[in-house]
Amino acid sequence: MKRHGNTMILAIGVCVLTAYCATAALEDDGRSLEASPTATVITADKLTFDYLKKFALFENNVVVNDPRLQLSANRLTVIFTESGGAQTIKAEGKVLLTQGDKKARGDVATYDVVSGRIVLAGGPPQVMQGRNILEGEVITFWRDQQRVECKPRARLVVYSEDFDETDAFFRPAEPE
Repeated sequence: MKRHGNTMILAIGVCVLTAYCATAALEDDGRSLEASPTATVITADKLTFDYLKKFALFENNVVVNDPRLQLSANRLTVIFTESGGAQTIKAEGKVLLTQGDKKARGDVATYDVVSGRIVLAGGPPQVMQGRNILEGEVITFWRDQQRVECKPRARLVVYSEDFDETDAFFRPAEPE
């Protein structure tokens, strides 16, 4: 079970890192994005930033490239707090998050920064690592609680042969 739990934790990590990367890119201190090997670069056909209404909206062909992960979507909206930090980050339209062999996709991914809650919905949403897949109508992750909830119609497909031999939960029983 521990290894299975790690698969879900990795999926949570993908979503959390995406939100962090979007925030970090928007809070750049003015240095050239190309100058740093750890830079997060967000590209889109259009960016609207409204200082008074405290939001940034990236539209059409949105791509977030970060050394830790990639995200693509049709729209990315960041709502800021009064102090200028990110409050909510929402990706919409063919959302795809990728980190190595881990992927998450859906129509909408919403990250509430304060609570650490990440909600993936529409499509239906899927979280994948290799051939293993978790899907349902809504997949919710809690960043700091290492917890995931998938409902309704939750479906998990796990290929036991994908886990190494040290994981006793998925290893076939030894003959007596």
